Amino acid sequence: MRFQFSVICCQLPVALVCAQEVHIPLNDDWQFQQVGKEQWYSAEVPGVVQSDLMRHGLIPDIYKGSNIDSVQWIENEDWIYKRTIVATDTLLKHEHLDLVFKGLDTFAEVYLNDSLLGKADNMFRTWEWPIKSLLRLGSNELKVIFRSPIKEGAKLRDAYGIQLPHDNDPSGVSPYIRKAAYQFGWDFCPRLVTSGIWQRVELGGGARRGSMRLSCTRSPRLELYLAITPIADWTGVERVHFMLDGKTFHRMRLVPSGRWGMAAFSGEVKLPDLWWPLGEGDRPLHTFTVELISPKGEVVHRIEKRTGFRSMELVRSKDELGASFTFRINGRDIFMRGCNVVPPSMVPCAGDSAWVTLVSTMQRAQMNMARIWAGGVYPPEAFFDACDTAGILVWQDFAVANLLPAEVEFLNGLWMEEASASNRIMHHPSLAVVCTDNELEVAWRNWGWQERYGLHGQDSVRVARGYEETQRLLARPVEGRNIPYTRTSPLSNWGSAAGLRSGDLHYWGVWHGDSTFSSFKNNVGRFVSEYGFQSYPDSALLAKYIDPKELYLGSPAMKRLQRSYKTDRPIWEAMERELGEKPTTLGGFIEGSQRAQALAYQMAIEAHMSAQPHCMGTLLWQLNDCWPGPSWSIIDFEGKPKPAYHIVKRLYTGRD
Repeated sequence: MRFQFSVICCQLPVALVCAQEVHIPLNDDWQFQQVGKEQWYSAEVPGVVQSDLMRHGLIPDIYKGSNIDSVQWIENEDWIYKRTIVATDTLLKHEHLDLVFKGLDTFAEVYLNDSLLGKADNMFRTWEWPIKSLLRLGSNELKVIFRSPIKEGAKLRDAYGIQLPHDNDPSGVSPYIRKAAYQFGWDFCPRLVTSGIWQRVELGGGARRGSMRLSCTRSPRLELYLAITPIADWTGVERVHFMLDGKTFHRMRLVPSGRWGMAAFSGEVKLPDLWWPLGEGDRPLHTFTVELISPKGEVVHRIEKRTGFRSMELVRSKDELGASFTFRINGRDIFMRGCNVVPPSMVPCAGDSAWVTLVSTMQRAQMNMARIWAGGVYPPEAFFDACDTAGILVWQDFAVANLLPAEVEFLNGLWMEEASASNRIMHHPSLAVVCTDNELEVAWRNWGWQERYGLHGQDSVRVARGYEETQRLLARPVEGRNIPYTRTSPLSNWGSAAGLRSGDLHYWGVWHGDSTFSSFKNNVGRFVSEYGFQSYPDSALLAKYIDPKELYLGSPAMKRLQRSYKTDRPIWEAMERELGEKPTTLGGFIEGSQRAQALAYQMAIEAHMSAQPHCMGTLLWQLNDCWPGPSWSIIDFEGKPKPAYHIVKRLYTGRD
């Protein structure tokens, strides 16, 4: 059996000389201004323009009524954020100082004392610039100018010369922007295209930092590979110590090789007990430490990661029907009980607590897998830490929900983004599989995009080749790391017989296909990674966000909440067909929608679970909401469980 040591390919900051490192937070004392206006206002970092404007009462609460439609002008404007950095003599004594933005949303120009440090064009990347030579003793002005994502996206589209598919985005610019796709509008939420410093900012002092790549496998010997780059002066590092739970199990010299330093180990190490998903065994976590030692025996830098030991395989063996799609953990085939997760807020900077709360909600329902959907954002480290502890496996889509332009510069930036994201999460035992995108392969082949967007001849060839290149590119960050990878989800369209025989399936015959709930039983795939049915949240929640005068059936406010092209029609039809009811009041309609949804999930999950081992997973769409409206979620915008949640919990736990 091949076991994987979970700390693999981690990109980590490393100090390379014996100089004290400092990490100075720069999240406070920011101000913001609309370009062309005079007034400055205090800003919150992490944050975005919309949340800052709302905090100052400059725009209304975006979650209430139709207010979100009235703030769409923000996406077309430019914005400036600024603050002061006070440089002391002590700070300036550091050999090197880096300005680090963990996330800039999205097109930004960063200036220090009116000198351009660089430009950002990707919401998901960390941006880092050396600033020691530009800092002066005393006050220094740090300024970030955010350009309109819509105007910048239009420039990129015009330069590319082809209009790529954009079903959920009337502006048509989202495929050309590395930004969360749900912000441009989706069928479970409205449009809110944000700008701002949406992640933490810090000043890093000490030696120039490189990056560490650590790979570990066990088959059955533990094998380690360590590479550090770039290196300008190797006199600061002599040895490397590998430690597990505070005990050193290997010491060796770090060997310079050009700009690289390398260390390798292969040998027998007594590994602790295995980590198991929820419901299958214990989940012990251990501390893996790497120390870089100077010639004087001093610890130059120490890196610690909490991890667990387990093997993870995605088995796709061929059989008489087609091919399986089974997760095998520590040699055991385990049925996946779980859900899809969307961002917990319309603004991307929801915070760690919102994500960790979702993990607690899943754990109470005995879920053992969560799929992080491609149209959102990458969860924070706290989410993965919580999943490690709870035993919830993570299916991580890369943030690709559009066909992308196949240009060298764009793809290079995409690769850096995805490699960085992969390196940040690869050491977590909860990470089960990485997927390139959501529904793009089946969409290109089956949804008529060529006709709808006029993509014929060489244009069609160019788009298809671009998608193939994207898939090849995004497979690279996980190659050789023993993390399962799938090129897209689903592997077959839900209307085809192939989708029932092989791979994972998004079954949308119910809802999008107007099928009865009984069709769940006749459409069981090998692994059903999406399916669902809508319901409305309780009227008590709606009353917080809608004028009470509009809380009646058919009101304009209620109609604005529904973002699906199907409108409320499938809900009405299901209530009459499946429940034998036709409500005449809003309260009756809401309650009926929730009972219909609960019945849909019950029939789907029972069909999937009873079909084992043909079917080895059920991930309902969706766990949570980012908006107080109707959706396929089983908890509402404020986290209150709907009746469907309790049904799912009963089926997943096997008890009432």
